[in-house]
Amino acid sequence: MQIKYITKQEAQEMLKSGSIIMVDVREPEEFELYRVEGNNIVNIPLNRITESLTYLAGFSKIICICRTNRRATEAASILARADIKKVYVVKEGVTGWLFGNYSNEQKEL
Repeated sequence: MQIKYITKQEAQEMLKSGSIIMVDVREPEEFELYRVEGNNIVNIPLNRITESLTYLAGFSKIICICRTNRRATEAASILARADIKKVYVVKEGVTGWLFGNYSNEQKEL
Protein backbone atom coordinates (compact mmCIF):
# COMPACT_ATOMS: atom_id res chain seq x y z
CA MET A 1 0.00 0.00 0.00
CA GLN A 2 1.35 3.38 -0.98
CA ILE A 3 0.53 6.49 0.97
CA LYS A 4 -0.66 9.29 -1.24
CA TYR A 5 0.35 12.86 -0.47
CA ILE A 6 -2.37 15.38 -1.29
CA THR A 7 -2.72 19.15 -1.24
CA LYS A 8 -4.97 21.21 0.97
CA GLN A 9 -7.30 21.73 -2.00
CA GLU A 10 -7.52 18.00 -2.70
CA ALA A 11 -8.24 17.30 0.97
CA GLN A 12 -10.98 19.95 1.03
CA GLU A 13 -12.68 18.33 -1.96
CA MET A 14 -12.40 14.86 -0.44
CA LEU A 15 -13.90 16.04 2.85
CA LYS A 16 -17.06 17.03 0.99
CA SER A 17 -17.69 13.38 0.14
CA GLY A 18 -19.13 10.60 2.28
CA SER A 19 -17.29 8.12 4.46
CA ILE A 20 -14.07 10.02 5.09
CA ILE A 21 -12.30 11.33 8.14
CA MET A 22 -9.37 13.66 8.69
CA VAL A 23 -7.22 12.64 11.63
CA ASP A 24 -5.05 15.32 13.21
CA VAL A 25 -2.30 13.28 14.88
CA ARG A 26 -0.79 16.11 16.91
CA GLU A 27 -0.96 16.15 20.70
CA PRO A 28 -4.18 17.55 22.24
CA GLU A 29 -2.38 20.72 23.40
CA GLU A 30 -1.25 21.44 19.83
CA PHE A 31 -4.70 20.68 18.47
CA GLU A 32 -6.25 23.18 20.88
CA LEU A 33 -3.84 25.96 19.86
CA TYR A 34 -4.79 25.90 16.18
CA ARG A 35 -6.49 23.41 13.92
CA VAL A 36 -8.33 22.82 10.69
CA GLU A 37 -12.03 23.39 11.35
CA GLY A 38 -14.80 21.37 9.81
CA ASN A 39 -16.86 18.22 9.90
CA ASN A 40 -15.23 14.81 10.05
CA ILE A 41 -12.03 16.10 11.65
CA VAL A 42 -10.84 14.41 14.84
CA ASN A 43 -7.79 14.56 17.05
CA ILE A 44 -6.14 11.18 17.62
CA PRO A 45 -2.51 11.64 18.71
CA LEU A 46 0.06 9.53 16.92
CA ASN A 47 0.67 7.43 20.03
CA ARG A 48 -3.04 6.43 20.03
CA ILE A 49 -3.42 5.50 16.35
CA THR A 50 -2.88 1.78 16.90
CA GLU A 51 -5.54 1.58 19.61
CA SER A 52 -7.95 3.46 17.31
CA LEU A 53 -7.63 1.10 14.33
CA THR A 54 -11.06 -0.50 14.79
CA TYR A 55 -12.75 2.92 14.79
CA LEU A 56 -10.74 4.19 11.83
CA ALA A 57 -11.31 1.06 9.75
CA GLY A 58 -14.96 2.11 9.47
CA PHE A 59 -14.05 4.93 7.07
CA SER A 60 -13.43 4.36 3.37
CA LYS A 61 -10.76 7.08 3.26
CA ILE A 62 -8.54 8.53 5.95
CA ILE A 63 -6.61 11.78 5.63
CA CYS A 64 -3.81 12.28 8.15
CA ILE A 65 -2.51 15.71 9.08
CA CYS A 66 -0.05 17.12 11.61
CA ARG A 67 1.99 20.31 11.93
CA THR A 68 4.18 19.65 8.89
CA ASN A 69 3.68 16.05 7.72
CA ARG A 70 6.22 13.91 9.58
CA ARG A 71 3.85 12.48 12.23
CA ALA A 72 1.02 12.23 9.69
CA THR A 73 3.26 10.11 7.47
CA GLU A 74 4.09 7.84 10.40
CA ALA A 75 0.38 7.50 11.27
CA ALA A 76 -0.49 6.78 7.64
CA SER A 77 2.16 4.04 7.58
CA ILE A 78 0.59 2.41 10.64
CA LEU A 79 -2.84 2.55 8.98
CA ALA A 80 -1.50 1.14 5.72
CA ARG A 81 0.20 -1.75 7.55
CA ALA A 82 -3.19 -2.44 9.19
CA ASP A 83 -4.56 -2.98 5.66
CA ILE A 84 -6.51 0.27 5.47
CA LYS A 85 -6.44 0.87 1.73
CA LYS A 86 -7.06 4.58 1.13
CA VAL A 87 -4.75 6.62 3.31
CA TYR A 88 -3.66 10.16 2.50
CA VAL A 89 -1.33 12.76 4.04
CA VAL A 90 -1.81 16.49 3.63
CA LYS A 91 1.65 17.49 2.47
CA GLU A 92 1.36 21.10 3.65
CA GLY A 93 0.36 20.04 7.16
CA VAL A 94 -1.70 22.25 9.44
CA THR A 95 0.97 24.94 9.19
CA GLY A 96 0.59 25.26 5.44
CA TRP A 97 -3.18 24.76 5.57
CA LEU A 98 -3.76 27.62 7.99
CA PHE A 99 -0.84 29.94 7.39
CA GLY A 100 0.13 29.23 3.79
CA ASN A 101 3.87 28.90 4.44
CA TYR A 102 4.44 25.26 3.57
CA SER A 103 7.96 23.97 3.85
CA ASN A 104 9.46 20.57 4.47
CA GLU A 105 11.63 22.16 7.13
CA GLN A 106 10.47 22.12 10.72
CA LYS A 107 9.50 25.61 11.86
CA GLU A 108 8.38 26.86 15.22
CA LEU A 109 5.19 28.89 15.25
